[in-house]
Amino acid sequence: MRKLSARESRLVAVLILVAVIALVALMVIGPIVDGFRDRAQKREQLAQQFLVNERRISSIDVLQREAVRQDDALHAMFLSAPDADEAGEGLREQIETAAQTAKVNIKATEAMQGAEDNWVRAALEVQVTDAQLMDLLARINAIKPGVVVDTVAVTAADALTNLEANTLDVRIEASAPFLHAR
Repeated sequence: MRKLSARESRLVAVLILVAVIALVALMVIGPIVDGFRDRAQKREQLAQQFLVNERRISSIDVLQREAVRQDDALHAMFLSAPDADEAGEGLREQIETAAQTAKVNIKATEAMQGAEDNWVRAALEVQVTDAQLMDLLARINAIKPGVVVDTVAVTAADALTNLEANTLDVRIEASAPFLHAR
């Protein structure tokens, strides 16, 4: 191998210096620049998340009003009472009011324990004609909140002794779901 001239030696020294500077730039400056880039990207993500959170916070009042409206609508669909006994009594009163409005002869009414939790039952015993029975059932069907008529037992005891009799002894049992009052 031959000896390098002074000019070639300087050129090789400059190339080695450039390589060292490039190596230092890659090893030291590169991670610093990448760190700045990563932090800028993270700041952008946090700014977007901040805007999303601001929108959510500003919509809390609207969401709260909607939740109250839905809760009121739910309570309008069910009987609302502090306990099952009062809900059953309320259902009994509603059915009795429907019978009084239909102008039927009320023999007895009673509130009963529901078959399931959060359900109440009531029974009504009346003496009616055919037309009054239809009217009574239509009125019970119109009760708000909705009532389920579980049983309708019809007895025509007077028909055995009097063929002209048109009165019926009817027992109606109805149930309805209830919610505990707020």
